[in-house]
Amino acid sequence: MLKSMKTLKSLGWSAALALLFVPGFVISLLMLPWIPLVARGADFVCRRGALWMGVEVPYRKASRWFDWPQFFHLVMQLVLAAAAFFTWVSLGFFAGVLIAIPFLPVGELSLGEWSTSNPILIFVVSWGVAAIAIGLLMIFSRLLSAASIAVVRFALSPSDKELAASRATLIDAFSGERRRIERELHDGPQQYLTALKLNLATAKLHYKNQASSEVMETALEDAEHNASQALRALRATVRGIAPQVLFDRGLIAALEELIAHAGVDACLQVEGSSSELDETMALLAYHCVAEALTNATKHGQAKHVDVRVAFSNRLRVSITDDGVGFIETPSKDLRHLNGTGIAGLRERAAALGGTVKLQNIKDGESSLKSESGAQLILELPLSESPKST
Repeated sequence: MLKSMKTLKSLGWSAALALLFVPGFVISLLMLPWIPLVARGADFVCRRGALWMGVEVPYRKASRWFDWPQFFHLVMQLVLAAAAFFTWVSLGFFAGVLIAIPFLPVGELSLGEWSTSNPILIFVVSWGVAAIAIGLLMIFSRLLSAASIAVVRFALSPSDKELAASRATLIDAFSGERRRIERELHDGPQQYLTALKLNLATAKLHYKNQASSEVMETALEDAEHNASQALRALRATVRGIAPQVLFDRGLIAALEELIAHAGVDACLQVEGSSSELDETMALLAYHCVAEALTNATKHGQAKHVDVRVAFSNRLRVSITDDGVGFIETPSKDLRHLNGTGIAGLRERAAALGGTVKLQNIKDGESSLKSESGAQLILELPLSESPKST
């Protein structure tokens, strides 16, 4: 069953290649000055085809406008599409004609020097030769599909150097996140827990010395206050890592809670709706908003933040503030803004086929009508159109 399904998919993909050959070749010629756009379109289509065939190809970000691997992939797929086109035109058309012959008013069947007018023999011979043609078509379809998927994996997969750089960036991002958590635990809960320990020691000492009830009550009130502050700080730290509300009630509810504790005037606007959003995407979107809010309050001196989430065929999250923005460097390396936070978000988005962009807002471009500010935009492709909740 599994083998027959694989054969059917191979036939389907080779037929798709055959159908795309003529329009793909014509579009490539007409858009020769913009051939990188055609190559990117072939990248998108063939990745989807490979995924349909059961092969997931890791995303690779094009290094420049004219990307040689994408161009090589386009040329090779056009060659394979041409082979698929002529295979289907020859073998497919030939098999179709032979299958139809017994039902046509044909008095005689001739194959080379051999001929017959016997209806039963005409049926057996024509369908027998058609079966051979279909068998050859299936074999060539398997070969062409395997070659097409191999080209996709070879040309569009990240190189070892790119994978090493991506791993290094992610390791830096995870290390930065670990240091951030350690710093927050040290500056927040640990300080309050230390004070709580001192409060309890003081209360114990007063109890041994049989101090007045007012002194004991004061020590216990201080202990209760520090315990509450430690609990609040721990909740804030956990909220920044992976809030439970995100997994229980979804992205929008988690963002509402995050904005409520952001310490800045922020509003959330949602366009469209989604009933099922991948947890990995939802967590990335949450971390993007959290990172943008942190940068806006700690570094951007922002007073207002606008968060917009749009669901369509893509998930788009934009966070705009009215702060001072950030200093752009010629290298456009964003890691200087907040450790490796932005770089880590960009790598995680790229792994999901999306992008993270951080830019300064010029006068008139901000939804907050401010003269300056920063904007972080996350875009992720969704596998299917969002459903209404």
